[in-house]
Amino acid sequence: MNATPDILTIDVEEWFHGHNYLDQAPPDTWEGRESRVVGNTGRCLDLLAKHKVTGTFFVLGWTAERHPDLIRRIAGAGHEIACHSYAHPVVHQLTPEEFRADLRRARAALAAAGVDRVDGYRAPSFTITPAVHDYLHVLREEGFTYDCSLFPVHHPHYGQPASPRRPFLLQLSDDGSDPLLVMPMTTARVLGVNVGFAGGAYLRLLPVPAYRALRALARRQGQPIVTYLHPWELDDWRPGRIGQSPVKRLLSQGGQNSTFAKLEGVLRGGNFVTMGEHAASLRRRGDLPTRTLPLV
Repeated sequence: MNATPDILTIDVEEWFHGHNYLDQAPPDTWEGRESRVVGNTGRCLDLLAKHKVTGTFFVLGWTAERHPDLIRRIAGAGHEIACHSYAHPVVHQLTPEEFRADLRRARAALAAAGVDRVDGYRAPSFTITPAVHDYLHVLREEGFTYDCSLFPVHHPHYGQPASPRRPFLLQLSDDGSDPLLVMPMTTARVLGVNVGFAGGAYLRLLPVPAYRALRALARRQGQPIVTYLHPWELDDWRPGRIGQSPVKRLLSQGGQNSTFAKLEGVLRGGNFVTMGEHAASLRRRGDLPTRTLPLV
């Protein structure tokens, strides 16, 4: 397998789950909001089928509970199902008990949708930050074997630029149990600064030449290219003006009309594997560094 593969990941959630909408669409209003996830995920599945790419879908338990047929469709198409929490919380605002309860509820929702095995986890908005790095212990205790929650960039809500850029094994105990494999999100190192580019607002807002340059640089630096996006980013529909600040509106909707074409460009070339396949390959190689907490 190529040492720097391409990995496509989809966070299966509704538009209103995004943290940029927390003030305008708090959880107690979700049931009354317009649901768009089934149609938009279907567009994504059709595009992946067209390009014969298999990806990893990090599914929100809230979504799985309400749309189990969608989850079965994703799995039936051969894609990996992983976990994106149950209720899309800001993880560093949870107690350890609340975090564990959210994980268990998410796993139960996925199991009810017919998903027997869930190895991977990604925190909503990458909010396993240094203050709660010990929550990685909880992930392993709850049966997850890999995590994709660390984003080593400067960011006001989830940034942790001093965290490792490359995958590592996190040794959580001395009892001989397998360590948790931690796979940080892709960055390019530019003039001593980690730069995100491969998904979300980065992908939507970056001009294509800048994206391609950063992608090529990251690959030269030995980084796997982990693309991440959400079904709503492929949608022509917008929630309209619901009281967001101009900055949050830009971050949540800016460049949305460019996402489908950019994604198609990503899918046209590359050596695509699922996150689980990449994790298994890394473990087989046996040359990963082992770390303990604290990470930074």
